[in-house]
Amino acid sequence: MHKMGKLKSFQIILSENKTVFHPGGKIMGKVIVELKGDMKMRSLRIFMRGVAKVHWTESRSTGSRLGSYTEHYNAEVEYFFKRQVLFGGEVSEGRDTLTEGRHEFKFHFDLPMGGIATSFEGKHGSIRYWLKAEMDKPWSFNTKTKKAFTVISPIDINKPEYQVCVESSVEKTLCCWLFTSGPISITARTDRRGYCPGESIAISAEFDNLSKRTVIPYATLYQTQTFFASGKSRIRKTKFTVLTGLPVGPGTRGSWDSQLLKIPPVSPSIINCCVMKVDYFVKVALHIPGAYNLTIHLPIIIGTVPYRGGPHSYADSRFFHEAQALLAAAAYLDVPNPPPYRETITPPPPFEDPPTYVESVGGAVNLWDDDDDDNTSPENNMGDLTYTPMYTYVYNYRPPPRYSDVVQSDVDHIVFPSIDFLNGGDGS
Repeated sequence: MHKMGKLKSFQIILSENKTVFHPGGKIMGKVIVELKGDMKMRSLRIFMRGVAKVHWTESRSTGSRLGSYTEHYNAEVEYFFKRQVLFGGEVSEGRDTLTEGRHEFKFHFDLPMGGIATSFEGKHGSIRYWLKAEMDKPWSFNTKTKKAFTVISPIDINKPEYQVCVESSVEKTLCCWLFTSGPISITARTDRRGYCPGESIAISAEFDNLSKRTVIPYATLYQTQTFFASGKSRIRKTKFTVLTGLPVGPGTRGSWDSQLLKIPPVSPSIINCCVMKVDYFVKVALHIPGAYNLTIHLPIIIGTVPYRGGPHSYADSRFFHEAQALLAAAAYLDVPNPPPYRETITPPPPFEDPPTYVESVGGAVNLWDDDDDDNTSPENNMGDLTYTPMYTYVYNYRPPPRYSDVVQSDVDHIVFPSIDFLNGGDGS
């Protein structure tokens, strides 16, 4: 335990212990100072900062006996830097005395309404937001305390573009010396494109195996982190949940009907940061003994506003079934496609309860970085130097119906309209 002299406690407390905020939110709290005696200081200040930072190294050969050298790649974007003086003044010659005892200094900051990305801690970079209080004391090193908080840039997966399924297929033929085996193919789809952590991806697939080998289907959730600096990029892939199916024997077909792939508490997709991005995809594959695996990638979005199922879901709306009927009838009668879909018809219902947040599956990180002065060691920082991002998590997720049930339900509800209605009439 290091000695701090008269300073007994120095910490930042956020109002209502809130640690997750959205763009445009208010950051309120107080700085607590406890002294065992009177203390002179120039000022007590608090700063709020948001920074996206990237760094990685690559080894380069000199092509000579000198060997190799290390090249550094760095990029940084400062989203905001705000400050308030809580005690004393801005003039460095000023001397004020803070008396013995406990003192509370309230502060209030506003986050920008837009242009800031979700908090993220990655392999070669981070998007980080924090508060730092600093005591400027005469004839001594400054004392600091830090507290990080999570910012979540909203992605509402209830928007129509995130409710469509993602589908793909692939086929290959195995060759063995002079003989060619029958084709092996995968056709797979997700129940939608957008999800939140805690929800499950319902995967439906057909695996056709006309070869003479037994193959094994599996699906994996992947995260791709891409970092940008100095005109170059660095990519890191992380594998999360894995789902393995039953073997598919030679000359047979296997199928999945809404097999569930659970999403852990991962970062939302990050698509609005210029120095890094975070993407997700589901890999559906067949393990083929003695040959390269057959794979397809189904890109998805990880959002922050959970899916509103039940009677208010988009797929159950009157408009959805009317649109399905129009599309089916147009295909059946070979008429031109209807006009493009208008994004909003009725606003979705509000949440009854606020979202639940869970610590990131990536775990805690250390907050000590280059932002802190070189002449200030960690012993002069009294704050908690560890931080774990918090992300939206759905506990009460209800799995979707099986894909075959949904398809049959849609067929049962389709009513083919008349030619007049398709051509702009009232259908009477």
